[in-house]
Amino acid sequence: MRLAILLAVMLAFPAQAQVERRNHSIIASGLGVAFPSDYACEPISSPFASPTRYDGSSRRGDRNAGLHGGMDISLKAGTRLLAIAGGEIIALGEGGALEGIYIWLRHTPIDTGSPYFVFSKYQHLSALPGLKVGDRVKAGDVVGLSGATGTAGKHYGPNGYAHLHLTTFYGPSGEYEIKGMHDSMVSGQNAQLDDPLILYLEDIHDISALRGLPDKRQTVRPAVVDADGRIFPESRKTVWPVPCKVLTKH
Repeated sequence: MRLAILLAVMLAFPAQAQVERRNHSIIASGLGVAFPSDYACEPISSPFASPTRYDGSSRRGDRNAGLHGGMDISLKAGTRLLAIAGGEIIALGEGGALEGIYIWLRHTPIDTGSPYFVFSKYQHLSALPGLKVGDRVKAGDVVGLSGATGTAGKHYGPNGYAHLHLTTFYGPSGEYEIKGMHDSMVSGQNAQLDDPLILYLEDIHDISALRGLPDKRQTVRPAVVDADGRIFPESRKTVWPVPCKVLTKH
């Protein structure tokens, strides 16, 4: 009898740990995005804190209270994924269901121009990129190719759904731990999960102040990268995570 109880506890504990790891306090930022008028960029198909997926279907309720913990951009498989800022590769590998092949970057305040250390995670890559832990990248560098890994079956059907799921954590320190069943979760010291669009705001030194921004400040205007790797505007430290098509030559 005691053995049966002990076995039940051992089996239950990992599942509980997974639920705790995947649940965070999520509140919509109210931010939207606008791109330069002479560029065509892939838009957000499911924003941060959205209760629905790209197709309007409801998200599963056992993670983050059914709210989206990142932002999705629907893409053709094989689309180049770009470093949103300069940074260091701190983890990469293949996770489980709904995760797939992933890569984590750590961005310092010098890299982004923000007061925070930012930890960014790209999910559903088509294959492991030719990068290794410790490599440095610049804003706009290719960090992988989009894919559907981790999405086949379940809601997405037998072939999966190619897209980028981008997650960002903001914290006061560059210190972190690697956690999770697949060693695929980077836990930054006192880092907070929040909207990737925060990265493109200027003159924000307190994330909690976001929810009180006036309407005219709620639209971010990120720098973009064209097919040849040129950044516009050139002076920006942060860029949109996928290339944009130039409609008018500069």
